[in-house]
Amino acid sequence: MKPSSIDEVRELYEASADSYAEMMNAEINLPLYSDVLSRLHQSISNLKGLLVDTACGSGHMLAMYRDRYDHSRLLFGVDLSPKMVSIASKRLGKSARIVVGDMRQLSAIETGSAAAMINYFALHHLDPKGVSAALLEWNRVLIPGGQLLVAAWEGSGTIDYGDDANLTALKYRSEDLTALISEAGFAVNRCTVEPVEALSMDAVFLEAIKQ
Repeated sequence: MKPSSIDEVRELYEASADSYAEMMNAEINLPLYSDVLSRLHQSISNLKGLLVDTACGSGHMLAMYRDRYDHSRLLFGVDLSPKMVSIASKRLGKSARIVVGDMRQLSAIETGSAAAMINYFALHHLDPKGVSAALLEWNRVLIPGGQLLVAAWEGSGTIDYGDDANLTALKYRSEDLTALISEAGFAVNRCTVEPVEALSMDAVFLEAIKQ
């Protein structure tokens, strides 16, 4: 099954940017975000370099990291949607550079300049070849020992958006995603699958290190 085109995905997030940002105002307070960002801070406390969110949306994860854990770390956000980029830029101000872009092509970021990379709930818009391309690009950008945080919708087949959107997006089994991450030059050190009751789906959360 082929996912919807990047142009179709961009149109969805352009139309839903404001409602997404409002949803994240509450979502970001869930323990999973503070837990994962706290571990990330501990992991990269002795590493220099950017913290990059490759599908930053409204910028909530970068803002939480800045506000709770590290005011001095340089932040960089990428998103397909210009409207999302505008919202994230206003939230983060001068503490981050936020650009419109594709998570598979981070040409604005120098090789070996990032200490950590975040990608939460965006890989479902890519087929396995696209996921591999994104992972290799993230590996390029990260320094040795750099951290990778990934969250994705777990399972097989496509995501049912119901009446909310006419998109095709893919679930990934945790073992398949782990294999793709390992093949791209990372060592996975944490993998958990948790139910998301509000959406009747499971999510897989992975943490890995660039070898």
